[in-house]
This record gives sequence, C-alpha cells and structure tokens, in this order.
Amino acid sequence: MSNKTPQYKSFEEPKKRVPKRVLHFSDGILEEYSTDEEEREERKREEEQQKSAQTTAVNTSEMSWISWAMYLMMLSATNTLSVCDSVGERLAWWLGITSPKYYYEIQEAKRMMKEQEERKSRMDAEMAGWVGDTNTGEGGLVRSQEDVRGKERGTE
Repeated sequence: MSNKTPQYKSFEEPKKRVPKRVLHFSDGILEEYSTDEEEREERKREEEQQKSAQTTAVNTSEMSWISWAMYLMMLSATNTLSVCDSVGERLAWWLGITSPKYYYEIQEAKRMMKEQEERKSRMDAEMAGWVGDTNTGEGGLVRSQEDVRGKERGTE
C-alpha cells in the first residue's frame, strides 16, 4: 500500500463558499454571499433548461413507427394527466372540499367567544353603578360585574 492515494474517501470536503461580491471600505472589507433563494432560482432555471432541451431533442421524423406511437402515447398520457389534475382541483374548489376539515367549527367557536365577550361587556356596563352598600370608601360605586359577584360572595 502506498501513501499516495487512499482507496476511498470517507469524508468529502465541504464546499468552500466563494463570495458573490467583495466590497472594500475604509474600515474593512464586506463579502456578499449568494443567498439560498438565489441558489434555488439558479437550480430551477437549470432544470427548466434541461427540460426544454429534452423536449426539443426528440425528432419524430427520424423515429420508427413503433417508437413514434409510443412517444405519442406518452405525450398524450402526460397531457391528459395534467388536464385531469387541473380539472380535479377546480372541481374540488367548487365543491368546497379544499378548505380545512374543521374550518367552519373553528370560525363558529371564535364567533361564539366574541359574542360572549360582548355580552359580558354589556352586562358589566349594566351592572356598573351605585349599590346600596356605602361601607366602602368609593361610596358604593361598582366598576364591573366581577366586583358585584365578589361582593355577593364576600370576597374582595
């Protein structure tokens, strides 16, 4: 065994990030790196270019009858699948089955909580006022329904 080249590499060296742009300032250097979003966009562009190259690479005039028929069947099947997918999505939206399962129940519960809070605030407004007990330093003024309940229970 020689020490020149190992038989295998157990670890690949990580990619060294190359700055997209280097800006020199009087107080230092700023290196701008590409963001993950830019890298994703670049990958998408490359994939689209590869797909367009694959679709334009087929020359049907040079195909035999069997391969031409298979190509047409594959092309029509993929187009039919994409049309069915699109129609199915629109049908599901029209039937209303795209919304979350318990969406209406959640909205109803929120509406009921809001009504209950409004009712409670109205009751507080109605219950606030003068009360016959003038032992307190406030002259018997009650600020909310909770105060009335607390006085009835004897806890304050």
